[in-house]
Amino acid sequence: MTASSDSDSAGAAGRHWDGLDVVDLHVHYYTDDYVEAVRNSNRIGTYRRGDGRLVATWRSGVALTVVDPHPGPAQRLEMMDEVGIDMQVLSIPSPNAYFLDPEEADPFSRRINTEFAEIVRAHPDRFGALAMAPLQDPVRAMGVVDHAVDDLGMYGVHILSNIDGMPLDDPALDPFWEAADDRSLLVYVHPTVPDAPHLDRQALSIAVGFFNETPLTVARLAYSGHFERWPNIRWVFSHLGGTLPMLLARLDSYWRQFEDCRENAPKPPSAYARDLVFDTASKSEPSLCCAAEVLGTDRLVFGTDYPHVPGGSEPYLEALSCLGISGSDMADLLGGRARRLLDGQRI
Repeated sequence: MTASSDSDSAGAAGRHWDGLDVVDLHVHYYTDDYVEAVRNSNRIGTYRRGDGRLVATWRSGVALTVVDPHPGPAQRLEMMDEVGIDMQVLSIPSPNAYFLDPEEADPFSRRINTEFAEIVRAHPDRFGALAMAPLQDPVRAMGVVDHAVDDLGMYGVHILSNIDGMPLDDPALDPFWEAADDRSLLVYVHPTVPDAPHLDRQALSIAVGFFNETPLTVARLAYSGHFERWPNIRWVFSHLGGTLPMLLARLDSYWRQFEDCRENAPKPPSAYARDLVFDTASKSEPSLCCAAEVLGTDRLVFGTDYPHVPGGSEPYLEALSCLGISGSDMADLLGGRARRLLDGQRI
């Protein structure tokens, strides 16, 4: 655990995570190059919100909000020391590199990955990173991932729940999944803007659409036989699986009722969900308890969605007390499982 001052320790007395290794697996970082590319893209609209955040709209709604000024490594380390977080694993979520043509997205992804690797190299015990890859061209994407993991030391790849509208079980992506399965790749899936134009107002795409994208993605991957065909991929899904905990029993029910749901999937979705991992990026105690009951606390890893969320990272740690776990179980949720995933293991 990172050392803190006596005053900090006194103020943090009684925190259930004190003395435990804490790894935040759901953390975002936007380099200057990335923000500039978003602002200059003719496929993305941007504007400044009243609080100064840059808001990016893509396809059918809000896809991204960027804190400005963006917290760099120094600010992050100060926050992490104060709160009690040992490591952040950096990634870039929606719209990732999918708003670019593949020919441009390939070198762009490599450049962003290199910038991430430089941050990690400067603070190897405090930061890790997941690669950006241009999945709109699956062959290029795997080349980018191989370079990121083998040469830059990144832990895996961070992708979105659809690739500019293409679902993850689309056969066009099969070459990528075959290669990912061969190397037991860590694949972190973050939601993005759904293919639903009626979500284009009041930030409904990011408020509602994102959370419905994850269960839709899991359902498609289960029913299509994707999880069955490529069992070695190590999956992590964000935000407690979105609304998946409330829908999983329903997905099982329709697997039993409809023959085409079973055509490529010999097991119901809940059976595949037992091999997936979900991060805890929620401050809602009822949501955390629901996910823990349906998915199992042994499938959860800690995440905060930093720096997007108002109120900082500590409330995400505090909310975990509602799960009623402690000792080795809490240690595993906060950091143990994440460390094993980052070490190349299955959990």
